[in-house]
Amino acid sequence: MFGLDNSNQYIDWWHEAIPGSGEGFDHEGTLTSVIINPSLTIGLSNYWNMTINKTLGRRTMTWVGDTTTIHHRDEGTESNFINAIGGYLGDTKLMVRYLVFNDGQGPGKRLFVGGGFIMPSKNTLSDDPFFLSGDEKTAHRHFALSEGVYKGCVEIQLFKKKMTNPVFMGGTIYVEKALAENDYGFKASDIYDLSLTAFSKKIAAINGSLGTNVVTRHTTTAYWNGFEAPNSRATVVTVGFGGLWNLDVGGISLNIQKPFFIEGVFSGIEGELDQRVGVWQVSMSYRRLLDFVIPWLDPLK
Repeated sequence: MFGLDNSNQYIDWWHEAIPGSGEGFDHEGTLTSVIINPSLTIGLSNYWNMTINKTLGRRTMTWVGDTTTIHHRDEGTESNFINAIGGYLGDTKLMVRYLVFNDGQGPGKRLFVGGGFIMPSKNTLSDDPFFLSGDEKTAHRHFALSEGVYKGCVEIQLFKKKMTNPVFMGGTIYVEKALAENDYGFKASDIYDLSLTAFSKKIAAINGSLGTNVVTRHTTTAYWNGFEAPNSRATVVTVGFGGLWNLDVGGISLNIQKPFFIEGVFSGIEGELDQRVGVWQVSMSYRRLLDFVIPWLDPLK
């Protein structure tokens, strides 16, 4: 199966002047992320499959106002900076899943368990943007396309198909853990996700189904050279609504999502400051079953 996911996130942010910075002005701007994830899933047997996923994209920051600061400016992740290696390539993820049980094509339950490995790209921050070791603060960047950290991940998926609305519902538990700090002294947060999804029957007026999803994400404290990275620990609940269309060319979905900070704040802001952050996301997905069998992996032989 071939998959293509597109995630577009827009963050409108503001925070007060940083104490002790010598700057007598507030900071304000936007951060826009356009991310594409092509994936390929291969059935290894009737019970095992493997998915390889690659992240591509660009994050762009705009700076509002005619003032100059060492903290922000108009810039994007495609370019190098003093403490950042630019580019369009993000992480590569390899996941292997096992089908524990499947009640068949009709109504019933399906349970997958899986695990995998995440290989970072070189397009990451190359130095601590918070200067936690006490060095003199100079111009820096806070964001990159990759965290530059090797990670392991585990996943449990449980879904149920019914004849009545919602005809499809279920959830995923996903854990992502940094295996070690990278060559630049950064150790990423561990990530804990709980995702719940439900879809209606096909609605004739739109020739598709409507659905909703809720994702709760908790990130633990990240570290630069053994020092806690400010604002890295957070809990965010993202609520979404969208549609699903099964067409001749494949399955297409469109979702609009709104994240809410339950604990913590925007990680791109330095320290505990008075701030305002508004976030919206639009995501699109495409899935197509490929009519191709790798001879030595044919589960019917």
